Amino acid sequence: MIHLRGCSGKLRIGDLEPGLGKTGLRKTLPPGSLDIKLFLGTLGYIEYPEVRLLMSRSSQTAFLVFLALLWSLFSIATAPAFAEGERYDRLEVIVPVQSEEDPEKDVLSDLKADVIVSAFTRVNRGLDSSAASNYASHVLEASGEFGVHPFMIASIIIRESTVKQNARSRHAYGLMQINWRAHRKSLTKAFSTIRTLDDLLQPRNNIFAGTYIFSWYLRSSDGDVDKALSKYLGRNGRKYISRVMSDYRDMIKQLEKRKDKLGSETVRSSSSVAFAVE
Repeated sequence: MIHLRGCSGKLRIGDLEPGLGKTGLRKTLPPGSLDIKLFLGTLGYIEYPEVRLLMSRSSQTAFLVFLALLWSLFSIATAPAFAEGERYDRLEVIVPVQSEEDPEKDVLSDLKADVIVSAFTRVNRGLDSSAASNYASHVLEASGEFGVHPFMIASIIIRESTVKQNARSRHAYGLMQINWRAHRKSLTKAFSTIRTLDDLLQPRNNIFAGTYIFSWYLRSSDGDVDKALSKYLGRNGRKYISRVMSDYRDMIKQLEKRKDKLGSETVRSSSSVAFAVE
């Protein structure tokens, strides 16, 4: 435990005795549970004039150095790990939120889904509209979960697997061609629904896992889409990047055409063409 107390005109570390009086300072910290914000907040109970009375100038300097060291130590100890297997664990915490329905947002989502379905069935002519619609629904859901534009997700699916659920290459599987060998550990940690390769091949699991991986690459690349796509591909493939971006832009154009046909200025103003959804 750590105790701080006022003594002999100075503030120092030592054993705390009861009954310090109103100018005393006390904070008991059980091992392993130090919260630096709470610790600093406790210091706020003593006003600055009282601190000046308690400490000499040299003691003030020493105490500030001590606080700085504590801050750096516990900032490192409590900083969240920015790793694939950690991020989605926090996202899985469900917080019920009451919100009003937004019909205009629903219309825009429907238009985006229509664009994705059209793109999927055009690339894979053997794909029935029902399956394509399910895939589009998973894409929109993953987009909202991980902050990646749905057309970017759909474009990756088109280039990775030509929208084939059971597509397989040497080590990559499914709609988004996920490298199971490379990502197995992080995915099984992040997703309770993914435990086996068969789980990964399920459309929703695959789309969520692929979007999750790409979103991490996008953030680790400071929003640079080309770098993120290269990381997802596993190498610097200019042709691959060019084709993904071409598919993305085509879907943006198709969305604009559908909005014009619908004639809704409200829907038009609410659209975003950003790669990442904040």
